[in-house]
Amino acid sequence: MSRVLLGGGLVLFGSAARAEPPGPGVLPVDVIAIHSDEVDEQAEALTATIRSRVRALRGFSLHESDYALEVLMLGLKCGDVPDDPCQAKIAGQIHADRYIWGAVRRSKTHRQVIADLQLWTRGRPSTRTQLTFSDNLTAPGDDALKRLVEDALGKLIEEPKSAGSTTASSAPRPTPLVSADIARSVGSSNESHASLSADLPEEATPGDGRRTAGWAGIGLGSVFVAAGIYSIVRVQAIDADQRVQLYRQGFRAGVDVCDEARAGVDSKMMGAATPTQMKDFCSSATTFQALQYVFFGLGAVSAGAGIYLLATDKRTTAATSRLDVLPSVGHSSARLDVRLSF
Repeated sequence: MSRVLLGGGLVLFGSAARAEPPGPGVLPVDVIAIHSDEVDEQAEALTATIRSRVRALRGFSLHESDYALEVLMLGLKCGDVPDDPCQAKIAGQIHADRYIWGAVRRSKTHRQVIADLQLWTRGRPSTRTQLTFSDNLTAPGDDALKRLVEDALGKLIEEPKSAGSTTASSAPRPTPLVSADIARSVGSSNESHASLSADLPEEATPGDGRRTAGWAGIGLGSVFVAAGIYSIVRVQAIDADQRVQLYRQGFRAGVDVCDEARAGVDSKMMGAATPTQMKDFCSSATTFQALQYVFFGLGAVSAGAGIYLLATDKRTTAATSRLDVLPSVGHSSARLDVRLSF
């Protein structure tokens, strides 16, 4: 892997009908990017078509996200195929009560591919279906692919019994405002967790927009910084993966192993990642490395604006304000405490 990755960086988804907006009685569905080691174009087209058809399902809404199955499995230390415990971990990681995932592979029949799709739903057995289609269906807007996906969704997703009923699992989650803690296990533990917590000011005067905006800015800033720290940990987790290390050992020092993977060069080490897997690792690491700068920058701007609004509030100008930022990044975890006192 390139030297940038080695450094760890400074970082952090029936018939077609009108789409339903998120809200009471509408069940959110995540669609994790369909995985493939052989037919990437067909997998991408299938993912886009599934997301488009979910948006059109009455009684459901697509939770906009862009999770990759292989990245989630790597971070959660799952096996080659997600078993039931791993699927439950994935749900916790992406904060979803239902999500569609799957994989596409080449069929033994010439110029055809097979897609295995599953729907995971909290508290219910998983449902699954399989579809076979021509490998020339690489465009999400293809009518033949749309019909196949609509038929598959009809087998996977059961229409809600009542559009007016809601469950606790589909209720919107509150957004943290003031302080954020993020912990990520990247050591020997079989589970990874990311959690955010918030403490609101005890007193809030109705109509005091400046003070409210200040607290919101600080809280949002702390969330952005926490996301940046999360990206650091993700890059470290990818870099520490045994398959990545073995792949790197197959080349002399100074060689950019990501370029070698893109060129399809295999490592000479047993147990090393394949070039396709290595390309995915490199792509994920590069993404998280770029996100760190975005999140840290947004965090600084948001928190700075919030501090300014609070510090210049008429009710607090006579008092002395104090901001404590307590970051902690270790080999196996990261934590951030942001405290503002007056």
